[in-house]
Amino acid sequence: MNPSQQLPSIELIQGNGPHAAMPAKARGRRWKVFLSVLLLGALIGLAIVYARTPLYRASAQVLTVQPKAVDAQSAAADVEHVAIQGRLLLSDGLLGRLSATLAEHQDPLYVDVDGLRAMLTAQPVADTNLLELRAEGDDPQALQRIVNDWADAYEVFRAEQTGIATGRTTDELESERARLETRIEQARSELRTFREENDIVGLERGENKSLASLRGLNNSLNKAREQLIAAQARQAAVDEAIARGETVIPDQLKEQIAFLRLEVQRLQSVLAELRSKYTKAYLDRDPALKTLPGQLAARQRELDDALKIARTTVADEAAQAVAAARVSLDVTERQLAAQQADAQQFNDRYKTFQTHEENLSRLEGLLAANRERVAQIQVKNQAEFPPIQIVDRAHLPRRPIYPDYERDRLIALGGALLLALFVTWLVDYLGEKPATHQAAPYLGVRIVTGESNAALGHSTTDDARLAYAPPAATLASPTPANAGTLPVLPRELGGTEVQTLLTASDDIVAAYSALLLSGVSPYELPMIHPSLFDHDGQSLGVPGANARVLPLATGAWRRADAMMRGAGTATTSMTVAELDQQLRATAQSIGLADPQGISALALWHTYVVYLARQGADDTLLTSRVGMIPRDVLSALRHFAPPSGVRAPAQIDFAYPALAD
Repeated sequence: MNPSQQLPSIELIQGNGPHAAMPAKARGRRWKVFLSVLLLGALIGLAIVYARTPLYRASAQVLTVQPKAVDAQSAAADVEHVAIQGRLLLSDGLLGRLSATLAEHQDPLYVDVDGLRAMLTAQPVADTNLLELRAEGDDPQALQRIVNDWADAYEVFRAEQTGIATGRTTDELESERARLETRIEQARSELRTFREENDIVGLERGENKSLASLRGLNNSLNKAREQLIAAQARQAAVDEAIARGETVIPDQLKEQIAFLRLEVQRLQSVLAELRSKYTKAYLDRDPALKTLPGQLAARQRELDDALKIARTTVADEAAQAVAAARVSLDVTERQLAAQQADAQQFNDRYKTFQTHEENLSRLEGLLAANRERVAQIQVKNQAEFPPIQIVDRAHLPRRPIYPDYERDRLIALGGALLLALFVTWLVDYLGEKPATHQAAPYLGVRIVTGESNAALGHSTTDDARLAYAPPAATLASPTPANAGTLPVLPRELGGTEVQTLLTASDDIVAAYSALLLSGVSPYELPMIHPSLFDHDGQSLGVPGANARVLPLATGAWRRADAMMRGAGTATTSMTVAELDQQLRATAQSIGLADPQGISALALWHTYVVYLARQGADDTLLTSRVGMIPRDVLSALRHFAPPSGVRAPAQIDFAYPALAD
């Protein structure tokens, strides 16, 4: 085989038959109906839109309260005040002034008070003290003049009201101040007399003698209770220790008892050491040593007497401490009871004192607020600075508020488009429909060799080509032009059919069939020769564009022995067309169903579906059986198990009929 020759390739094709084209006459009728209705609907809609008279609005904004200073916070929105000013703006008095002003200016839109009230509105601005003055009509310039004159008339009217209210308010504040000063002087006198009569030293409770004494007694009572509890706890601890036989020693006897204990221990250790060295007879004969036991006994008696005195002393001290703490607690409780009665009376008097004091403070606050208001009114000239401000004067309106021509134009054009589509559909639905035909779907394969078929061992006759014409029953009329070269994909053979076919076939046919069931595609069969078989690894090296090494199952290797007995590296002698004839003849002789559908491509397809049913993914399939078009891979996914894609180690690559 010449390595410079181009290897054959396979292309699997899937598609649907074409639809019959729509007649040009029908399409032309649709366009005529659509364009006619669209044009007529658009003209009618635009005429309705632009036939309406535009309505304009001019507006100005006024602040209904005194403008705030630069360093002051904005006033909170006063809904009630704004509502009152809105009614005032539409009152007969103010609109009468506006009507008179328009008459003086000889305005062409001069109307009476009722006409102005129908044209004008005062709209509050949410959460503010602003009022928006509006005028609506069909003359933009006249609307601007009317709104500005209305704002000016309102400013003059408020200035006059402010001047009148300023004098009246000042007189009321002066009278109120005189009354407050008299009441404050009387309240101060009452407070001073009450303090002197009830011995109230300071403004704070803690500064007065009665409450200070009560606080001290409370602290003393708490301490007396703590001392009694501590003394009782110590007495109980001492009694328990004495009952258990434990040693309790007062501080003044600790030194003496410690000395006696040391003497007893010293004499015991000396006597024990002498007794360990000398005999009793020897010790009794020595005048200095025989008195040691008497000294030890005397010291032990002194220690015992001292411990008894210590226990008695500690018990007496604990009892005396409890008694003293109880006496102190009783005395403190009697003093506290007497002081509490005195403090209760003082509290009642102090509450009355606080009431007088709060009344005086309230009156002084009212007097200060009164003086502040009088000072503000006297400093500011309300007539010169009226408590309103024209924030924004009216401008010439450019666009009408009604109708919205741009929006309505789009609505009219959209409605015309929908009407045209509906009428076109209705005419087409009620009219005559052309007959349409659709060919049956097909799925096929095209082989491109790049060289003559003879180079691959094929004959030049049509029967020797790798082409699988579908049965006549599978194609609908009319068939596509290339339907002869696009055979349908063969059916999948059952396991029993494959086993019976391999058993009934001769050795060479069974060998080719085993290779097809191991992953060798039909177009790769002509390239297989004996030298490609690896006896050590029991595998086959497939050449070509999709070169790969295929491990062969035991049954496949045994059946391929007929091909391995060939001489040298010569290619196989049987063409694919001859193999198909042999397979069909064998299937017919053993009585298999549909023997015409059994071919080399059917066996290879059966093996591909066998791998797909186990969960082999696209990469694993192409690495095992060669190149598969993308649309065919998508179709093979329908054979995947519910568990999805599985790992290669979980795939059984040996077809069941070739397992042994």
